[in-house]
Amino acid sequence: MGNRSAADDDPVASLLVYPGDYRDCSFIKMGKNLIDYIMNNSTYQLEFKIFFRNKAVWSGILILLISGFAGLYFGKTFIEKQEAVIGKANALQQEKTQHNIDLHSEDLGLLLFYNKFSIANMPSPWAAFANGQRDINPYLMSVSILGLEGQMYDTDLNNPTTLLLGNMDLAFVIIFLFPLVIIAFSYNIVSAEQESGIWGLVKSQSGLPLSIILRKFSIRLITVFATLLILMAAAVVYLQLAVDRHFMMVLMVVSFYLLFWFALSFWVVSRNKSSSFNAVSLIACWVVLNIIGPAVLNVWLTKKYPIPEAMETVIHQREGNHEKWDKEKHVTMDKFFEHYPQFKKYPFPSELTFSWYWYYAMQQMGDDEAAESAGHMMKKLEERQGFSSISALLFPGIQTQLGLNELAGSDLQSHLNFLKALKAYHEKLRLSFYPVIFTNGTAKDIDWKKIKAEHHVNAVESGKVVLNLFVVAIFSLLLAMAGFYNFRKKLHTF
Repeated sequence: MGNRSAADDDPVASLLVYPGDYRDCSFIKMGKNLIDYIMNNSTYQLEFKIFFRNKAVWSGILILLISGFAGLYFGKTFIEKQEAVIGKANALQQEKTQHNIDLHSEDLGLLLFYNKFSIANMPSPWAAFANGQRDINPYLMSVSILGLEGQMYDTDLNNPTTLLLGNMDLAFVIIFLFPLVIIAFSYNIVSAEQESGIWGLVKSQSGLPLSIILRKFSIRLITVFATLLILMAAAVVYLQLAVDRHFMMVLMVVSFYLLFWFALSFWVVSRNKSSSFNAVSLIACWVVLNIIGPAVLNVWLTKKYPIPEAMETVIHQREGNHEKWDKEKHVTMDKFFEHYPQFKKYPFPSELTFSWYWYYAMQQMGDDEAAESAGHMMKKLEERQGFSSISALLFPGIQTQLGLNELAGSDLQSHLNFLKALKAYHEKLRLSFYPVIFTNGTAKDIDWKKIKAEHHVNAVESGKVVLNLFVVAIFSLLLAMAGFYNFRKKLHTF
C-alpha cells in the first residue's frame, strides 16, 4: 500500500503514466470504467462539489443552454420560413400560369414571355442546425424561358444590417460561445491556487501533482460535454434529426473542436503564468482564430480571386441579346441552329417582321455569348471554395463552420450545385416549349398539369470533413503534448 502512487488510484493519470495497462482494453470499456470510477471516487466527488460551488460555473452553463436553445429556435424558425415559401411556390406558379393562359391562350410565345417556373433548393434537416449561406444565397428561383444569365442572379431584397449580423443557430453557439466558457472554466486551474497560497499544500498531499491538474481539467471537460450532449439531444428532438451516421459525423466535428480549445487551454496553463496572463492569452487566441483570422482570410480571398466575370456575364448577355435587333435575322438563326440543329426542321417565317421563333433564338444567343464569362465565374467560385477549404486548415473555427455547413448542405458548393440544377431545369423547359412555339401552337397544346415547381436536393458529402477532423486532431494532440512537456518540466517550480 505504501508504494502505491496517485497514478494507481486515478485512471486519467495512469492512462498517461502507464499507457501499457490499457492496451488490451476497448475504448468503450475504458470509458465505462472511467465513469464508474468518477461516480465512486470521493476525491472526484469533492472536486465536483468544489467546482459547482462557484456561481460563475452555473452562469456559464446557463448561458450555453439558453443560447443553445435560442439558436435551435432561431435556426428552425429561419428554415421554416424558407420551407413555407417553397411550399407555396407550386400553387403560386399554377395560379400565375392559369392567369397567363386566360390572357394569352392563343399566343403561346407571349404567354411564355411572362410566365415563370420555379425551382427550389430544398433545405436538409440539418440546415436548421447550421444555416450556413442559405441567408445570403437565393433558395428559390423563378425564371422564364428567356435568357437565363440575366435571371440567375436576381434575388430577394434584404436588410443589409440583418445580413451583416447573420442568423443565430446552434452551430454559432458551439463555435463562438463554447470556447469562451471553456476559457472561463480553465484559465486559472493552477494559477488561482498558486496565487491564494494553497497550491503547495495541495501538491504536498499528492504523489503525482499532474493527476490533480488532469482531474480538474477532466471535470471541466465532462461538464462542457454534458452541456453539449444536452443541446444535441434537444436538437434531435426539436429539429427531428435522425441519430445515424450523419449525426455521429456532426458530433465528431463539434467534439474535436471543443477538444482543441481544451488542449489550447491546457497548454497555456502549463506555462505557469499568472491568471490574468492566461486569461488575456486565451481571449487573444479566440479573437485571432475566430474573428481576425477569418476577416483577413476573406480579404485575401477576395483579392486573390476577384470576379469581374460577374459584371461581364451580364453585359455580354444583354449585348448578345439586344444587338440582334439591329442584325439580319439569318445571322441569329444560323447561330441558333448551330446550337440546336434539331430545330432546323421547323420552317422559319423569314418574311415576318417579328416572330417568336426569332425572338427566342435571340434570347438563346444572348446566353451563348455570355457562356464563356459565366463559365469563368463558376470556375472562380469553385476555386474560392477550394481555397477556403485549404486555408481554413489553419483556423479550427473556420474548419468547423465549413464542416458543419457541408454536412448541413448549406455551404457554397451546395449553392453552386443548385445553380447547375437551375441551368438544367431551364434547358429542359426550353426544349419542351420550343417545338410548340415554332409550330405556332397554343396553350391548349401543352399539358400544364405536368409542369410543376421542381425541388433540388443536394447530395451531402463529407469528404473534406474527414480532413478537417484529422487536422484539428493533430493540432489538439500537439498542444496537449506541449502542455504535458511543460508540466513535467516545470511542475517542481509550480
